[in-house]
Amino acid sequence: MKDLADAKLTPNNTHILNSYLVKSKAEMRDYLRRLRDVAAENAVNRRDMESMVREWRSHNLFYFLHVFRSRTKDVDLELNQSWPRELFCRVVDFLYFW
Repeated sequence: MKDLADAKLTPNNTHILNSYLVKSKAEMRDYLRRLRDVAAENAVNRRDMESMVREWRSHNLFYFLHVFRSRTKDVDLELNQSWPRELFCRVVDFLYFW
């Protein structure tokens, strides 16, 4: 289980170090729920859970495909995600097989 100290929480972003280590949707949701319990006024509480999971899974897929590994080993779940990025994450989510 991922340590809560691996996350940096701000009002506009949730940064998770070495996010590629968490592979399943259930683990991602559990980790985000635990972050929500300790972070009242931060982005993690103000963004849709499934949207964050899709973005996280997109980062993981690219990490495991060795695409931009230095940028995809961690994930930044920004509060205000653009609709093209959300659409991209929805499409990529279908390709995630872990």
